[in-house]
Amino acid sequence: MKFGVADYTIFVMLLVLSAGIGLYYALTGGKQRTVQEFLLANRSMSFLPVALSLLATFQSAVAILGVPAEIYRYGTVYWFLGCSYFLGLLIPAHIFIPVFYRLRLTSTYEYLELRFNKVVRVCGTATFIFQMVSTGPPSFFIAVTNLNLWGSVLTIGLVCTLYTALGGLKAVIWTDVFQTLIMFAGQVAVIVVGTVKEGKVSGFDLNPDPYERYTFWTLAFGGVFMMLSLYGVNQAQVQRYLSSRTERQAVLSCYAVPDRACLSPPLLPSDPAVQMVLYFVMDVLQEVPGLPGLFVACLFSGSLSTISSAFNSLATVTMEDLIRPYVTSIPEERATFYSKLMALGYGLLCLGMAYISSMMGPVLPAAISIFGMVGGPLLGLFCLGMFFPWANSVGAVVGLVAGLAMAFWVGIGNFVVNQSTVPPTAANLTTTVTTTLLTSTTSPPR
Repeated sequence: MKFGVADYTIFVMLLVLSAGIGLYYALTGGKQRTVQEFLLANRSMSFLPVALSLLATFQSAVAILGVPAEIYRYGTVYWFLGCSYFLGLLIPAHIFIPVFYRLRLTSTYEYLELRFNKVVRVCGTATFIFQMVSTGPPSFFIAVTNLNLWGSVLTIGLVCTLYTALGGLKAVIWTDVFQTLIMFAGQVAVIVVGTVKEGKVSGFDLNPDPYERYTFWTLAFGGVFMMLSLYGVNQAQVQRYLSSRTERQAVLSCYAVPDRACLSPPLLPSDPAVQMVLYFVMDVLQEVPGLPGLFVACLFSGSLSTISSAFNSLATVTMEDLIRPYVTSIPEERATFYSKLMALGYGLLCLGMAYISSMMGPVLPAAISIFGMVGGPLLGLFCLGMFFPWANSVGAVVGLVAGLAMAFWVGIGNFVVNQSTVPPTAANLTTTVTTTLLTSTTSPPR
């Protein structure tokens, strides 16, 4: 069950076209000569490409593998996460976007200086940089192809760094559009075939027990806060709103984000369920030439869209929050050049983080969980500024530090407890995956 010619052709086309879009925007139009063009696409984007880019940003490869695995193991109740989109997108569209857009911001954290002071702004920026860099690019190993771990990571990292550093935000958005279509096609193929082969639908779970893994209440209402932290105040998303040509286009882009549960718990490539999805795809779809390659292209698209957004947003906050406020005499061309260098530098840094993570083994799930640990306190910081007019800068910093301390205490504690159990050996893992796969793909329809 290996890749054929058609599979490799689809995969290579994804990489070539993604790099080509970056080169196109580097050589046409304004040629990314100004900071506004490189970081905000000259505020000229319409709502549809921005909406698709918003979706693609956090549609990572781990999510593409993790959501089907979660639904297979715990039932379709996970779909109720989609209910959180109603409030999770309405609130950003009518509260956060108008504030950020009317202030003509480039970095989200400029708001924190306007509301509090520079110290709060720097604290927010430093927290965001730590959040994005510590997670690193997804270093998944596609065991059913001939691609090895570092072939995958280097390919993703180098192609992504190329088009992000050359083409700026406009290239990132339009590659996101292309990659979203690839992701959609790959996932639809798996959904259609998977439903025909092994369809399962679970009931409507109204259990109020917060210790239950998934219920309607934890998904529909708890998911609202996850949506707010992602689509309301995260720099990678807000930067797309700010690239819209009008405030109305920015709001429409938020509305147009497809209502789908695109995020998953932090499952890893070593998780048996994630491996099961890969083997399921290679086993069931191998009869149709090119479909396995389409799904792997779907995974790589998820990775490219996620980390290109990370590189671009990291370059933005570094330039706008940590350099320009303190070095005011930088010429426009030099500032643009520095922004491109920072996008390149963050790309190489994240590749290094991926290497370190792969060497540290079980520390990797903690690194992935950092995204959630940091996102909540940052959302709280912005909500404090917008909804509590009597709050001051001291309270903002203390609240951020206390929130981070509590989140890391809970998150790391959970990680330590989970690691206290003996993990399965590689042999047991392979046996479990193979048995589950054969059972699910050879059992008669129900």
